[in-house]
Amino acid sequence: MEAPTPPSVGEASPLPTSLIARLMNVVVTPGEVFDEVKAGKPCYQNWLVPLVLATLIGAVYVFVVFSQPAVLQGLRETQQRQFQKQVTAGKMTQQQADKAAEVTEKFMTPAVMKLFGIVGAVFGNVVWLFLAALGLWLLGKLVFKGGFSYLQTVEVSGLAMMIAILGAIISMLLVVVTGNMYMTPGPALLIHDYDPANKTHLLLSSLNVMTLWYVAVLAVGLARLSGVSSAQAGSWLFGIWVLFKLGSVFLLGGRI
Repeated sequence: MEAPTPPSVGEASPLPTSLIARLMNVVVTPGEVFDEVKAGKPCYQNWLVPLVLATLIGAVYVFVVFSQPAVLQGLRETQQRQFQKQVTAGKMTQQQADKAAEVTEKFMTPAVMKLFGIVGAVFGNVVWLFLAALGLWLLGKLVFKGGFSYLQTVEVSGLAMMIAILGAIISMLLVVVTGNMYMTPGPALLIHDYDPANKTHLLLSSLNVMTLWYVAVLAVGLARLSGVSSAQAGSWLFGIWVLFKLGSVFLLGGRI
């Protein structure tokens, strides 16, 4: 009677990693993390923990940014310029503009800005998590015919939030240093006098290195779940992102 042959190392299933390992590895080896998501059992910690961290960092971001006098002054000046444009265009009188500026000033206090900013960070992160997951799931199902569940894309979306968290921290530090809340890590750093009404400036600010990294990680997750190449998934996600950014910038108005 022959002894059973032990399984070879290559045939052994990899052991699942810890949550902390997944949260860290998604930054350096996202493909391996998402392979584990695809093969493993549903794990709500994969999205809940990053969501909580993103919400906490978002609240810190809001508190720090709206504690900067330069940021608050920049917002006031931007609002005043918008009112003056309305006066110049004949859409409102100077008296109406002054009254609107007075009312706006009462609501643009640090306390109010922080309150609404923190509430926005909480709801914004929750909505974005599940909305991004829905987009990945629909794209994977309709375009790539992937056989995976919506909850798996929620896990991918949640784990990718670790990149967004790093991006928020870096952006917060840039805002503190520059006094400009529109400053992002990318070409916007080359702009000497940033104008949020300038479309070119807005486009350069949109080229956030951390955002591009985040979209790339989402593309890796979609590719691993769908069984397609990262290039295929990336072309779709980056195409959608470009259309979204162009639409948002050119709907804001301003000058080139």
